[in-house]
Formats: sequence, C-alpha cells, structure tokens
Amino acid sequence: MRDPEVWKLGFNGPEIRALEQDLGVLNLATVILVESDGLNILIDTSWEGTSDETVVPIEQNRLVMELNYFGVKPEDIDEIFITHWHWDHWENIYLFPQARVYFAGCPSNFVKKNLGMISADNEILKLNENDDWHSGLEILKTDGHSDHDHSLVIQYKNKTFVAAGDAIVSKMYYHTDTFFPNDRVTDFQEELQASFRKIVNRADFIIPGHDGPFVNYKKGQY
Repeated sequence: MRDPEVWKLGFNGPEIRALEQDLGVLNLATVILVESDGLNILIDTSWEGTSDETVVPIEQNRLVMELNYFGVKPEDIDEIFITHWHWDHWENIYLFPQARVYFAGCPSNFVKKNLGMISADNEILKLNENDDWHSGLEILKTDGHSDHDHSLVIQYKNKTFVAAGDAIVSKMYYHTDTFFPNDRVTDFQEELQASFRKIVNRADFIIPGHDGPFVNYKKGQY
C-alpha cells in the first residue's frame, strides 16, 4: 500500500484490496536490486497474483517490467535474499528459477515448504547475522514482525542504507514509532522496538518494506 496512512488504519485483507481499487495504490512489497561482487541480487521479490482469478503473464508481471526498464532480465538475477517469509515478500521467486535463495532465522525445511507452494526448486542457502556474504552487504537480525526477520545493511558511496523489510513498514510507521498491527504486535513489542532502534542507529537512509527510501532523521536518538 503506497499510502502509509491507510496502512496505519489496520484494515484486513479484503478491505485493503477494496482500498487499492478505490485509491489506485498497491500493497506490493518493496524490491531492491543490488549489484555486488559482479552479481545481481534482489532483496525480496514482492508478489503478483497467482490465483486462478488473478494470474498474470510473466511478461506483464510488474517486477519483470521494472527490471526490464533497467535492462535486467529475470535470468540475470544471480541471488535473492528474503527479509522474512510472509508471502507478499517472496511469492515472485518462481520468476527466477536459476537464482540462489538466501534466508536467515528460520529452518531450511520451512523455506523449502514455502517454495514448494509456488513450484519453485531454487538452491537455498542460510545466512546468520554478521556473516561474511558480499562486499558492502551485512545481514542484521531485526525480528519482531516475525520470529525470523533480518534486514540488509548496504554500504554505498560512503552512506549506509538499511533494507528494513517489515521491521519498518513505511515512512509513516517510522515517523510515529509504531508497527504494523499483525498478530505479534502486542506480545513482541520489546523485540519490535529493539529492531527499530538497531536499524535507526545504523542507517543514513532506510528502505522500508512497503514504501520508498527516506533519510533517517532519527539517527543517534536511541
């Protein structure tokens, strides 16, 4: 959902879909293309409807069209890192059958089960916080929204960007120090707040899970 005020209202699934139509906005998760060590890496893959009613031809998939705009084809993607395994952040993996899929914080059989739901058979590899992965990239544990969220720290032109996944859903959630009202928001407030602070203390720019990047004006406040 591109309107963060609508996100904050806590509508359920059908209501959000109706709002999408009324407002002309989308609740697609943010996807980030990173180039490191000569590889094209996607951070999350978002989703496109795959039910019988909404299946979209690959050439019309919005992620494919966005990549094409930058001269990148699905087969050019070498690796994928998923911030957390909520379906709206990974369902498009089937578009990239040759890509290695990296994950953190959850068991491999959980990942394989999810990939099986979309008939994907990608190679999977597990990472942990602070693992040496690629130049300028660092895995950061930021659980709370789920029990396995991990963000990605990206060093670029002497600035620190953090791809936060849903540890920070949008600029409005960041601005108001609040969290997406899923079923964990009450019982895991300490974890949510700790992950929020961890990101805010590191980032010059934050790339949230469902919004565009923004300057982290709170850096150093925690």
